[in-house]
Parts: sequence; structure tokens; C-alpha cells
Amino acid sequence: MVETIAVNKKAISDLVRIKEEFDAIVESIELMNNPEIQESIRKSKEDIEAGRVHKLKDVLKK
Repeated sequence: MVETIAVNKKAISDLVRIKEEFDAIVESIELMNNPEIQESIRKSKEDIEAGRVHKLKDVLKK
């Protein structure tokens, strides 16, 4: 038995958007569960709090 399903452009567009959002959520979860990345984020926060940072415009001037 063959069924015919009609799908409009908006439905396809919505499905693509939902997939992209889902992929972004999955990637965020993977990053949050990666100990190396979490350590890097922790160290970066320490650098910011300690003032060991440079403004992008100053770096680009060099």
C-alpha cells in the first residue's frame, strides 16, 4: 500500500529549523560533558577575573 503525503514549503522550513536547533542543543550538551572543555572554561573565567585579558581592538592594532 502506498500513501501520498503532501508537505508544504513552510513545513519543510520549520523542520529544518527544528533540526538545526536540536543539533545546537546536542552540541551544547556534548560540550558541557567534556571535562577538557570545562577545565578550559574554568581557566578562562579565572583569567578574566584576574585581568589577564586584552581588548580585541587592542590586539588587532598590533
